Amino acid sequence: MPHDHAPSPAHKHPTWMYIVIIVVLIALAIWGIAAYRGHKADEESQQKAEQLQQKFEAAGLPTFADTDTIARLLGTDGGAVCDTPGKALAQGMLKLQLSNGAGGPGQRPVTVAREVVQGELLIVQTYCPDKLPDFQDFVDDLDFDDVVKS
Repeated sequence: MPHDHAPSPAHKHPTWMYIVIIVVLIALAIWGIAAYRGHKADEESQQKAEQLQQKFEAAGLPTFADTDTIARLLGTDGGAVCDTPGKALAQGMLKLQLSNGAGGPGQRPVTVAREVVQGELLIVQTYCPDKLPDFQDFVDDLDFDDVVKS
């Protein structure tokens, strides 16, 4: 049934309102880009990244092509790795990663090599040594085996 009357003025939005909304959204986007700093690759973060590279190499783990990537990713405080390494959520996420990869009821824990968590252990040791004992206790409770063949 078509309407016999014209739409009421309450249903019609003025053009200036759309222009204001668009200008505000563009201004917020520009402010967000300008305000985002990320981790600066300063001297301290470079030193820690080099130290981590050396620890990875000494442990026989693969190393990164350059330390700039590590410095930008982990900064001076270890970034997300050091936020909650010993907390239940982080431990649960790590345990999910140490599974057979199936989803739902088929997902099962698997025995992995100690080298699988050694990298994260070295990051915690380098960037947030105060959190190392809790994380080390968690790692020590995991079951490991010699599953990697040389």
